[in-house]
Amino acid sequence: MYNKLKEKLEKRSQFIEEDLWQAIKTNSERITVKKNEVLIPIGSRQKYVYFIASGSFIASIVTANGDKRAIWFHFDELFSIVTCPDSYFLNEATKYEVSAIEDATLLRFQKEMVDNWVLAYQSFNQFYINDIIAEFMIMNEIRAIQLSHTPLQFLSYIRKNYPTIIDSVSSKNLAHFLGVSPEWYSKLKKKESS
Repeated sequence: MYNKLKEKLEKRSQFIEEDLWQAIKTNSERITVKKNEVLIPIGSRQKYVYFIASGSFIASIVTANGDKRAIWFHFDELFSIVTCPDSYFLNEATKYEVSAIEDATLLRFQKEMVDNWVLAYQSFNQFYINDIIAEFMIMNEIRAIQLSHTPLQFLSYIRKNYPTIIDSVSSKNLAHFLGVSPEWYSKLKKKESS
């Protein structure tokens, strides 16, 4: 579990100080979440950030007519840091809900501790900035493709570049993510495979 986190840290920064690594291990809490269980409820104020050791999650928003819609996904190998930015960074009640797609194991860190590491350790500061920038750039690219392409083109793009999303997420949630009805998504899959 910690090896995956250490790999992620070292990928985004050149080195991790031993005392920082010990602090990370000492100040993390291992939690498990069952399939369909809510990790972050709508309206909560987040004081935590999570690292997915195993499992996957869906981030949803409630539409004006009360429907819950998938807007993002987190997996142990892709987008593995989970929080709700509106709450975590701005201390607002979050507009999002994050729930488990499957049973999952995570490491939970208090925001205050993470903020302290950002200030105290150059390597962690580098990781924090680089990881946030890298993840937001990917999210921005995916959103740009979604807005500028047809649903079929977007589906093909996701399948080619992020197959984990296609392989791990239900058709209903993929349909919501693509911005189409589940029935239309079924037609898109047939068109894509022909």
